[in-house]
Amino acid sequence: MGHHDPDHVKKDLADIKSLGCEDIFLAAQENDFIYFKGKVEFFAKLAKDYGLNPVAIFWGALNLFGGGRSSQFLLEYPQAYQIKKTGQMASAGCYNNPSSRGYIKQMIDCIAALGFAGYFIDEPTLTECYCPSCAGMFEKMFSGSLWKADAVLINQFRKRCVIDYVQEISGYIKKNYPRVQTLCCLMPSDECLWEDISAMDCLDELGTDIYWVNEDIDVELMSAMINKLSSLCKSAGKRHHQWLQAWGVKKGRENRIKEQGEVFLKNNPDALYVWAYKGQIGTSETCEDPKAAWNAACEILKKAKQL
Repeated sequence: MGHHDPDHVKKDLADIKSLGCEDIFLAAQENDFIYFKGKVEFFAKLAKDYGLNPVAIFWGALNLFGGGRSSQFLLEYPQAYQIKKTGQMASAGCYNNPSSRGYIKQMIDCIAALGFAGYFIDEPTLTECYCPSCAGMFEKMFSGSLWKADAVLINQFRKRCVIDYVQEISGYIKKNYPRVQTLCCLMPSDECLWEDISAMDCLDELGTDIYWVNEDIDVELMSAMINKLSSLCKSAGKRHHQWLQAWGVKKGRENRIKEQGEVFLKNNPDALYVWAYKGQIGTSETCEDPKAAWNAACEILKKAKQL
């Protein structure tokens, strides 16, 4: 989650490096580009000083991507909010709005200039938005009204919107900053998008996050999902990653972190990431016993480095 004081970050970086990690994600919120700017400005250099590959994720951007939703942009550009079918304003922004995409690109310009090695497109998913931007895109794609379309056509449209967003953002990076890695995570619920997005030339890496720690689902069922995405990525020449859950873990469920981790190790993705450092302590998504959860995650990280 980072910090605006570099002395705090150095301690965390040393700890993370000692685990054998190679990549580190900074969850940069919109406020970190405006009020707590030190967090973004010094992070990439410090990470590289510790031999870590710094990747930026815009956590909570547009009140849409990930947690920490507190969008400064939407306070100033309310026209970028999603609109429900009832006509009411939703609490999240719409990624189809050109102003929203322009804002994301401005933040990408910033992290690229500061030396971040990658940008992570975090869980883009289908929306239920009926804003003017969505209505305009639908009319352009299908020559009809979004408001009057049937559910099948609307679902097709929503899928194409996610694909279009990932294509535009990753394409923007590769056109302007070809050395910056482009990474994306699609949720298991968006498996229908995996094939199309894995095939994008402008995307370097694709993964998913099977967050089942608090669920009583047989972890062995993960293997089919992991192998499907791995196969798609291999066919398209992409790196394939998986996320290990260390956030929101209920007390007493920590062993499930290790059980899921063992399945990941058995299936051997190109990269294994953990969300988030120290069980995301101090946030609204903290584990109920963050120390126990983090210790479980660290066991898997150490095993991963021995493979």
